[in-house]
Amino acid sequence: MKCPKCGSEDVTTSVNTYTKSKKRSFLWNLLMILLTGGFWILWMCVRARKEKVVKKKYHICQNCGKCW
Repeated sequence: MKCPKCGSEDVTTSVNTYTKSKKRSFLWNLLMILLTGGFWILWMCVRARKEKVVKKKYHICQNCGKCW
């Protein structure tokens, strides 16, 4: 693999893994609590959080430091 900036073949690949969760705003939750008569609180306690594991791959040139 060649660096697009300097053309060097001294490139390291790294993989970063992180979790991404879906969050609702405070106003949304307050509105849903008022509209459902409090059942929304039970739903928030019972349901599982939706989390997604994201893997991102980076290539880093050891000569010029370009990351892509």
